[in-house]
Amino acid sequence: MFLLTYDWSLVYLLAQSDSSAGAGAGGLFGLIFGLVGYVFGSYCFYTIYQKLGEANAWFAWVPILNTWIMLKAGDQSPWWIIGLFIPLVNFVALIFLIIAFVNIVKKLGKNPWLILLMIVPLVNFVILYNFAFG
Repeated sequence: MFLLTYDWSLVYLLAQSDSSAGAGAGGLFGLIFGLVGYVFGSYCFYTIYQKLGEANAWFAWVPILNTWIMLKAGDQSPWWIIGLFIPLVNFVALIFLIIAFVNIVKKLGKNPWLILLMIVPLVNFVILYNFAFG
């Protein structure tokens, strides 16, 4: 019965934390790292699409069009991009996107098993650089 009548407001007050104390530096670091990663990835894909002779290689810089050009360069129907926005169909569309990326890597003359290393953080930048400039 004691727990039901106890005023828990002090517990809730003590459980609160000031999350804004270090958020400025961490948020800024995340923003800078995200922008650098986006520019690097877009430039690498731009170079890859130029190597493959795609007419609209600049699509690599535009967020949804980069998936369109990847599907097109990987010999898949670019209309699968619509499937990425439909629940449950997006799993099938993701498989076609992976197949397209495997086809692109094969066209570049690289080992498609290197794509598995793209899962590892920071290693994916090295692998993408290898695909684009190696």
